[in-house]
Amino acid sequence: MTSASLTAPSDGSGPGNVGFYRRHGASAIMRAAHFPDGLLSFLQMESLTVHQAASRYGCTTLVELGCYDGRSLEVARAAGTDYLGVDVNAAAVERVCRRIADEGLHGRARAVVGDAMRCADWLGELDGGRPLLLLPFNLLGNFPSPRELLTGLKEAGGVAVLSVFHAFETATDLRRDYYTACGISPLEEHPGPYGGVVFRSGDAFQSQSFTRQALADLCADCGITVLGEAMNSIGLCLTVSLG
Repeated sequence: MTSASLTAPSDGSGPGNVGFYRRHGASAIMRAAHFPDGLLSFLQMESLTVHQAASRYGCTTLVELGCYDGRSLEVARAAGTDYLGVDVNAAAVERVCRRIADEGLHGRARAVVGDAMRCADWLGELDGGRPLLLLPFNLLGNFPSPRELLTGLKEAGGVAVLSVFHAFETATDLRRDYYTACGISPLEEHPGPYGGVVFRSGDAFQSQSFTRQALADLCADCGITVLGEAMNSIGLCLTVSLG
């Protein structure tokens, strides 16, 4: 089964499930009350990987794509970098901007409405230096064509952290329970082109997982160099060079 055959129906407001997030925002699934315990280890691993990458590679701005409520703003603050949040949902960006104002972070942090697939939406917000692009919480697996997304992001250059769900059965079971708790219905399951399972719903929602080898092969196909990796039973985080 090819990735093309798994493309979610478009609603006219964006490819794949971009329309899902533009309409509902990530609040449709990013509710802490619905987080299974096993998910926390994945999120912790992601934050630690981002902090280490920012320090090791001298990154000056953390760009969180699909920023929702600015969860990685704390990582940027700890790493001593600037922060740019990008989200297709205007209400999410408004919340991040209010938080930035409340915490007195003007000049160090900002958020804009933009699409990860269109670098032109947000590249102009970067003030030189070396960016660290974060694709958090399986953002890469939410796109029908991860290859298209990664190839487009090479325009930004710098370093990126790709945080995805692993194809392990433990991770698949957790994802099923999680999406069900979030009210994603009806929830369909299909064999994934990158390993594990693709979850889909009729509302243009999609989430696919990756094996370690499939993600490494995808990066190689896109001309992206893997610099480091971290892995647990739920997720996989690759630090990569975009050129």
